[in-house]
Amino acid sequence: MSVFSWRRTRAIFLKEFKHIVRDPFTLMMALMLPLLIVLILGSSIEFNIKSIQMAYVDNNRTMASRKLVETFGSSGYFRPYDVVSADVAFDDIVSGRARVGLIIPPQFEKDIGAGVGAGHVQLMVDGTESSTMSSVSNYLMTINRNAYFKIMDLPINIQADNPQYKIRYLFNPELNSRWFAVPGLSAVIIALVAIMLTTLTICREWERGSMEMLLSTPATRLDIIVGKVAPYAILSFIGFVLVFVVARIVFGVPFVGAYWQLILGTWLFIIGYLAIGLLISVSTKRQEIAIQYAAIIGLLPTVILSGFVFPIEYMSRGYRIAASVFPARFYMDITRDQFLKGSEFIDIWWLYAILAGQAVLVLIFCVIKFKRSLE
Repeated sequence: MSVFSWRRTRAIFLKEFKHIVRDPFTLMMALMLPLLIVLILGSSIEFNIKSIQMAYVDNNRTMASRKLVETFGSSGYFRPYDVVSADVAFDDIVSGRARVGLIIPPQFEKDIGAGVGAGHVQLMVDGTESSTMSSVSNYLMTINRNAYFKIMDLPINIQADNPQYKIRYLFNPELNSRWFAVPGLSAVIIALVAIMLTTLTICREWERGSMEMLLSTPATRLDIIVGKVAPYAILSFIGFVLVFVVARIVFGVPFVGAYWQLILGTWLFIIGYLAIGLLISVSTKRQEIAIQYAAIIGLLPTVILSGFVFPIEYMSRGYRIAASVFPARFYMDITRDQFLKGSEFIDIWWLYAILAGQAVLVLIFCVIKFKRSLE
C-alpha cells in the first residue's frame, strides 16, 4: 500500500468538509472571528496620539500668550483648557483629567521680545506612560518652534542658522497607524484561527474515539493528516481574504505589491500554523489542554515576538532568536511589505524560504509524533 493516496485523502477531506458545514461554531470561528477582530482592533489601534488634554494657566494675558495657546490647540494634538492656577493644573494631571500642564509666566511677552530663547514657559507632563509621553515630547518640540515664529510674526519656513531638514516619509506619507497595524493584524488573526481550528478538531476526534476508527481504515497517517488539515487551510485562507477586503475597503489600506507574492506567503504561513496546531493536538489529545497550549503558542508569540507591536531589531539577541522560531515573525514582514512597499520576490525570497522550511519541518515532526502516539 502506498504511503500517500489522493483517493484516500479526498475521502477524508470530504468527510471533514461535511462535518465543518454541519458545525456552525467552526464556521463562525473561521469566518466571523477574523472579521470581528480586524474591525474591532483595526478601529481601536492608534499609534498617533491626538486630542491630548492640556490644562494651561495664562498669567500673561497678552497677544503673545494667546498665540502660544492657539498654536497648541490648532495642532490637533492638544486640547487646551483654561485653569486658574498652577496648583489646579497639577491636580488635573494627578487626577487624570489632563496629561500636560502649561504655565505661562506674567512677563512672557516682554521676555520673548528680548530675543531667541528669552521667553520661558513651564510644561508639566504626565510621565506614567512613557510610550505615550515620548510622542508628546516630539509634538512639543515642533509646536514650540512654530509658536515662536507665529508670535514673532515670522514665516514658519524661515531659514535659521542651524541645518534645516525636510523629512519625507516613504510608503506611509501620512504616518497612518491603520496602514501599519491592519496588515499586521492579518498575521495575528490567521495564526489564532488556524491553530485553534486544527487543535480543537483533532482533539475532538481523539476524545470521541472516532480517530481510532479512522486509523483502522486503509488510510495512512499521512492521508489522515493531509485530509483533515486541508479543509481548515481553505477556511483559514477564506478568512484571510475577508480580512484583506476589510483592510482595503473599510480602512483604506493601500496595496502596492504583487498578489501572487502575498498569496504564496499566506499559504506557507497557514500551513505552518496548521501544522503547529496539529502537533499540539497529537501531543495532548485533550481539548482543555490543547486550548491552553494553542493560546500560549498561537497568540502570545504572534503578538509579542512577531514585530506586530515591538520591532524585532530592537529586542535583545535571545528574544530575536526566539522570535525566529515562529512563522509569524517572517510573515509579518511579507504582509507589511506587500501592502505598503511592494518589494520584488528576489529581494525577499529568503522570507518565503524560511516559512516553507518551517512548515515542512513541523509537518514531518507531526507525522513522526503521530506514529509514535499510536504505539
